[in-house]
Amino acid sequence: MSLKDKVEALRRALKESVEEYKPRPLVVERGVVESVGDGIAQVSGLPKAQFYEVLRFSSGMRGIVVDLLEDRLTALLLEKDHTLEVGMPVFRTGKIASVPVSEEILGRLINPLGEPLDGKPPYRASVEYPVERDAPSLFDRDFVREQLYTGIKVIDSMFPIGKGQRELLLGDPSTGKTAIAVDTILNQRDKNVICVYVAIGQRKRSILEVYSIFKRYGALPYTVMVSASSDDLPGLQFLAPYSGTAVAEYFLDRGRDVLIVYDDLTKHAFAYQSLSLLLKRPPGREAFPGDIFYIHSRLLERACKIREGGSITALPIIETQAGRIESYIPTNVISITDGQIYLDTGLFNVNQRPAVDVGKSVSRIGGKTQIPAFKEVAEHLRLYYAQFLELEIFTRLGVKVFGETEKIIRRGRRLRELLKQERFRHYQVEEQVVIFFLLNEGFFDEVKVEEVNERADRIIELVKNRNPEVLDEIKRTEVLTEGLKEKLRSLGREL
Repeated sequence: MSLKDKVEALRRALKESVEEYKPRPLVVERGVVESVGDGIAQVSGLPKAQFYEVLRFSSGMRGIVVDLLEDRLTALLLEKDHTLEVGMPVFRTGKIASVPVSEEILGRLINPLGEPLDGKPPYRASVEYPVERDAPSLFDRDFVREQLYTGIKVIDSMFPIGKGQRELLLGDPSTGKTAIAVDTILNQRDKNVICVYVAIGQRKRSILEVYSIFKRYGALPYTVMVSASSDDLPGLQFLAPYSGTAVAEYFLDRGRDVLIVYDDLTKHAFAYQSLSLLLKRPPGREAFPGDIFYIHSRLLERACKIREGGSITALPIIETQAGRIESYIPTNVISITDGQIYLDTGLFNVNQRPAVDVGKSVSRIGGKTQIPAFKEVAEHLRLYYAQFLELEIFTRLGVKVFGETEKIIRRGRRLRELLKQERFRHYQVEEQVVIFFLLNEGFFDEVKVEEVNERADRIIELVKNRNPEVLDEIKRTEVLTEGLKEKLRSLGREL
């Protein structure tokens, strides 16, 4: 085709396009700010606005609809803007609050709107996930079958967490809740688990410390951090855990296993309490609104194991005051989750760290996920430990004990020492099997209490150097055969 013919064909195509074009009016709903203050704006003139729809103010800032009344609506402001004033135009976007996600979100620190906070360029998003989404139905869920290893001996042995489980971490301030959550994320390296850490109402310094730990120990490539600090508006703090769950669901829908940490839901509850009082909703128990249970249950119900798919394992954190786990928010979340790990201030102060209170902690599902080898060596540890604590009281009163009672106390003290663990020191499941097997066999009974952990580490190093096939076989077969037991007994005798 000649150049003249090409020009003529293009001219005809343009002419046909112009003739077929029919102008359509662009309809834009325009509202007006009626009042504004404390992170909330009252807006009139948007009768077709939807719940959780994003609104855009003429100044450029955004808000989401949280109340729909006959003559007006209420929007939570998501950005600080001192120019927002009464009479300012407001426009609908037609878009429900969502988070842009893609594989490029891994390693990033973002706010609940998906905007970078780490100083790096914005990531390219392939899709947007709504912050509010129905939890998977019962028919879409599967049984929790596989254990998610924290690398922390006391948790993996006595309170195992399954992939798809919701396990609560609670305790007073500065008892190590965040430390356990962060160590669990660090332990997922090379385990094909995506991690999402949601910081709610934390100081920026604390958030940056966690970010630097992830960076230092190589956890960023499989981790996403969603942050709404204490300096952010209550609306952003309220939205943060739902945005983090939306990020987790993106990977869940692609068949991945995800671990999500909410740090913490106590501050989330306080943010929602403040918003509810500003919205003039009637306060209930402890001044919290009546739907405070619902906002956490609809969040945590989204954590599950999908049939022939991925899973979301949730570790919500709740802060107690003076050890009162029977107060409103702790009891709410305890009733929603599948177990709790309680950290005791007294144990923390006597250097029993992690300060897990064995008597008040429980995992209602995870025990079914333990491999046979681990279940064999750890099945009776909790009962044995509780028996030891009860008997030890008599020795403090000066009562002399003999025989079987003395044996229980002697081994119990060494078990208690074994359950101590330094931060950033993770034990793989096959290493824990070896340690607890040798404990049950009595190889630590004559070791000084303060040297127990040192002896355990020496045994692990000895196994790695002389018989690495032992650890490999436990990991591969997941059972502790008589042959393996005899090899471990021989190594234990050498020390």
